[in-house]
Amino acid sequence: MNELPEEYVQYLETLDERHSAMVLPVMLESVAEGMHGVHVRGLGHHSEQALVDETVPFGKVKITTI
Repeated sequence: MNELPEEYVQYLETLDERHSAMVLPVMLESVAEGMHGVHVRGLGHHSEQALVDETVPFGKVKITTI
C-alpha cells in the first residue's frame, strides 16, 4: 500500500476515531488514484462527507463548513 501524504496524516491526527474511520477510506482512494486530493465538507459531526475532489491537488485536504 502507498503511504499517505503528510497532510493526510496530520489531518487524521486531529480527528476522533469515528471521523478518522469516515475519512480514511477516501484518503486511501485518493492515494490509489494518485491524481486528486480530499474534500471534507458539511456541518460537522454526523453531517460530514468526504470525497476525492478533482479541484483539490493530490495530497491536500480541503475543508468546507456549510
